[in-house]
Amino acid sequence: MTPNRTTLYRRPDGAEMTSQERLAFLLDIGGLDYQAAAEIANVAPRTIWAYRKPSSKRNVPDTIFSPIERHVFQHLSNIVTAAGYELRPAA
Repeated sequence: MTPNRTTLYRRPDGAEMTSQERLAFLLDIGGLDYQAAAEIANVAPRTIWAYRKPSSKRNVPDTIFSPIERHVFQHLSNIVTAAGYELRPAA
């Protein structure tokens, strides 16, 4: 099952975030710096830094974005579970 994240990656004005904005968003909510994100994605910290900068020409590759996204979502799930909540897939 592929999760629907269309509402997660939206700007306040309703427009869809660019891949650089999505990366910055994940780093912010996950509390990750460039070094930590680079270790998760198995790339150099400078690579994360370069992709985090706004650009209309370059998209963050899934090979970098996906492992960071999985890590952040797992981290958030762990926090919610530790707080005593049960997570279930949406119907």
